[in-house]
Amino acid sequence: MVSIATHPTQTVLRIKCFERGGAPLRLAGRALPVQVGETLPAPLHTLCMGPAEWLIVTPEPYTADLSARLAGELAAQNLTLVDITEGIASVEVHGGQARELLSKGCGVDLHPGAFKPGRCCRTRFANVPVVLECLDEMPRFELHVARSYARYLLAWLTDAALEFGVSTP
Repeated sequence: MVSIATHPTQTVLRIKCFERGGAPLRLAGRALPVQVGETLPAPLHTLCMGPAEWLIVTPEPYTADLSARLAGELAAQNLTLVDITEGIASVEVHGGQARELLSKGCGVDLHPGAFKPGRCCRTRFANVPVVLECLDEMPRFELHVARSYARYLLAWLTDAALEFGVSTP
């Protein structure tokens, strides 16, 4: 069985670094991950997308309060924060056959030894650019996709999951 669900209330922020100094970059008192594909767990769940780019995914709504909390710390490190929430949809896939289902749509090695919890990558999934993330050993994955592709992605996943049994809310 595989479950597929969307996360309509998540906030997604992009951080970019345009001038990097020698000191480790920090966010909310924690060092940002530096290896591409590495993640940092909640409360500000952070994905390292490149040597100078991160995504923050949080259930907390983006407000002036959240922005103010982060702005000073980020500006002092030459980091830029952009709210991309309205342009990104997040789809969660979990269940016993989640890895098999996702393997149908991309060329990433999703074997538990290769793509462990706490890992993420950019890839093409069913011909759509996505950020794919392994959340835990359940296995539970999240796909972050441009909102304009979300309906297609959900339809593709639902159709591809029929052989495993699929549950959608």
